[in-house]
Amino acid sequence: MRFDRDELNMVYQYAASTKKDTLAGLKEILPYIKHGATKEIVESTVRKLESIPEEECSLLIRKIKEQMIAERDERIEQRSRVR
Repeated sequence: MRFDRDELNMVYQYAASTKKDTLAGLKEILPYIKHGATKEIVESTVRKLESIPEEECSLLIRKIKEQMIAERDERIEQRSRVR
């Protein structure tokens, strides 16, 4: 299953320790999203996560979160070296 960058960001923002909790967070915001493209990103993220078995999905969520944190930390480190 391939996630685009926007979907990865959604998983990262709503990452919980389980598939169920991550999906609950994403589904909770759906009724409040007015921007069509953003709503489609959240809906596609939900569909993709729902199609992955529980254990595999929870591991994927953890890996995405770790990856995004590592990327954030790298950007911070790069900016601090520039100064």
